[in-house]
Amino acid sequence: MNSLTTDRANSSNSCSIGSSKRKRGSISFADQTEEDVVATTNTPAQNDIVLLNNLGVDCFEHGILTDATKCFQNAMEIFSSRPGGSITTNLTSMSSQVSCISLDSSSQPSPDKVLVTTSAHDQDVIMEDAESDASDSEASGAEKHQLSTAPILQGSPSPPRSEYDEGMTCYNRPLRIDNSKSDDYHSTAPTLLFNVGQLHSLEGDDTTAERYFLQALDILQQRFESNHRDEGMKMELDASARLDNDVSIDAIPILHNLARIYYRAQNYKLAMDMYFRALDIAQQDEQASSSLANTLNCIGVLFFHMGGNTEKNATKALDMFNASLVVRKKLIEQAEDPNHNSYKLLKQELATTMNNKGRIHYMLGDHNAALGTYIDALKLRREILPSLHLDLAASAYNLGQTYHQLGNFTEAMELYQEFHSIITRIFVGKNHRDLAIILKCMAQVHHDQSQYEEAARLYYKSLETTKAALGDFHPEVASLLNKIGNMHYENSDFSSAIRVYEEGLVVERAVLQHDHPNIVVTLTNIAQSQKHKGNYYAALERYVEAHALQKAILGDKDPKVAVTLSNVAQVSCRLGRFTRAFDAYQEVLQIRRDAFGDDHVEVAATLNSIGLVLFKQGFHGLAIESFRESLRVRKLCLGSQHRDVAVVLYNIATTHLEQGDEELATEYYAETLRVERTALGNDHRDLAVTLQHIGQIHRQRGELDVALGYFKEALRIEELNLGDSSTVVARLLNKMGNIYLAKADVTNMMECFTEATRIYELCGETENANGDLEISGYNFYCLSITNPECAAAA
Repeated sequence: MNSLTTDRANSSNSCSIGSSKRKRGSISFADQTEEDVVATTNTPAQNDIVLLNNLGVDCFEHGILTDATKCFQNAMEIFSSRPGGSITTNLTSMSSQVSCISLDSSSQPSPDKVLVTTSAHDQDVIMEDAESDASDSEASGAEKHQLSTAPILQGSPSPPRSEYDEGMTCYNRPLRIDNSKSDDYHSTAPTLLFNVGQLHSLEGDDTTAERYFLQALDILQQRFESNHRDEGMKMELDASARLDNDVSIDAIPILHNLARIYYRAQNYKLAMDMYFRALDIAQQDEQASSSLANTLNCIGVLFFHMGGNTEKNATKALDMFNASLVVRKKLIEQAEDPNHNSYKLLKQELATTMNNKGRIHYMLGDHNAALGTYIDALKLRREILPSLHLDLAASAYNLGQTYHQLGNFTEAMELYQEFHSIITRIFVGKNHRDLAIILKCMAQVHHDQSQYEEAARLYYKSLETTKAALGDFHPEVASLLNKIGNMHYENSDFSSAIRVYEEGLVVERAVLQHDHPNIVVTLTNIAQSQKHKGNYYAALERYVEAHALQKAILGDKDPKVAVTLSNVAQVSCRLGRFTRAFDAYQEVLQIRRDAFGDDHVEVAATLNSIGLVLFKQGFHGLAIESFRESLRVRKLCLGSQHRDVAVVLYNIATTHLEQGDEELATEYYAETLRVERTALGNDHRDLAVTLQHIGQIHRQRGELDVALGYFKEALRIEELNLGDSSTVVARLLNKMGNIYLAKADVTNMMECFTEATRIYELCGETENANGDLEISGYNFYCLSITNPECAAAA
């Protein structure tokens, strides 16, 4: 058997059922050998029930679970053999057991009432996978989650992991029996049942553990009824009356353990029922302050796991955590000895609730509030925990996540490295899941700073560790492959991106439902990468596949379906399949108008795309109509000085130019340039494109000096953005050389042609058409006569 995890219970949590005095048994485990344990269990005496139970507690606390089981079982056998000592219950099945518990839910406060008073447009976008419930149940990643003190997925919390503390294990130790209660069936039997239930719970047998806990609770009910029999009435163990102190306090650990069983099974309704019954009891007893704080904390955690990212549950969770913090701080103020272990334990529990509260702030995106809470929690844990403690590591991780979200990469990396250092020393030589998680987080820090080489090294190391810990086919493997693919995509390494995305697609299809949204995302990312490589047929195939799957998931009219269909149309247009593109865009337009109305930016984007398809088909009049409607909607939604407005103005100008209407084209180009300068400044590359078109119109009119002015400004912008060795710069120099040629300015012409040739040679384009100089001009024939070929060598 593995040894137990350290308990986070406060000093009152190791008390015995049936005693308000928290006395320790007279037999110490330290005085017993294994032979003594066996011998003792075989020689029962008057106090053997107490002796065996308390010895079993010692064995449990030292991790000797086999002997603990023997002690508890023998104690139960001895008790049952005594007159009137048979442990029986009328509870039968799990469902009926729950309904028979006599803490009647009719008096349970509503969760709303409890508390201790306390003061896109159509564009190329690479997408992240929606984290699946199975994949990142507590996994890390810059974007998504917090430790419970373990990595718990942001917005999609999952079952807890035993290594980390949420404060839910505050009653996970077996209890001692007071010697004075050894002859009291109603005091002794619940303790024995509770302790055996603890063993089964530890071994993961929650079904059997539940049965023992429910039996213990049933006997407590009998004890309560017995205490009040003389009053001539049957009273129920609930909040309808002030309870006997010993009965009420004894019920709290049982209710917590039942709640934790349901919590682990994600049956949050039953778990919440148990916790609120415990809260009823804790609120009635002034001596139950620790139990009150613990129960409030547990209810807060439960609200978090029921959907902490929703405002309603988040508010309830924060109320519970704040109320718990008030009680915990009061207990610390009242503590008599700051050097006693119980004082340190109180501070440890305070830090746990702070950590839980920080998670809610983080999940809601209130990172500044989360930052302050996590800083306080980490400070407390540094004070009271050893340097190699998982909860300390978890606080460092959570604070690192928050700094990461706030863009403080240096602080984030330092805290991630602290987490990495602790877990690699705790899980020595193991390919532990959390090691994979923190490597992914560290990679993400480099990724976010475009440090792709180091990001790739850490991502692939994380991938190797994840596969070793979870196998090759696991949702977390697929999620990590998506991140690696995105990194390659952002680094313009589209071949590597496609390779990794395809690998992720294989994993997703093996471990996810066939219609899982993540598969749509991966198909789209593959298509985007293929499109950037110019592999339009391969891109179209994946877009069509993604569109079909998306329609099956969301239906025909969902705006997300329109996005994918728009990509299908765009690639079809690039392949010259204009009819297919036009039909697809028409369908997109209908979906978006139905979803958003006529005057929406997405509708305007689609109208612009339809105009482009019509333009390419030569339907210039229809194209201009579509562009003008797009322009109207964009001005209405975005204002007249927006970049997207300039895009449509440019398209209208180009269409008029294609129709031969230079005057109207010039007017629209001039308006385009004015909006671009306002929206983008004077150095944006969009201006360079517009300037070249205006310059070209003036060149065609023979206004060469005016044309040169526009080309020179375009050249300045391109060199500023791309440097002086780009083929874009070379092509501009080529055009300017031709203007100088037309002006018979040989010196400037040769400078432009020479520099363009140098750039083409530097870029390795002299052997193809893209690198050939295009020479044309009014005086080209004269130039050839004036500068004949050299004479042949003698």
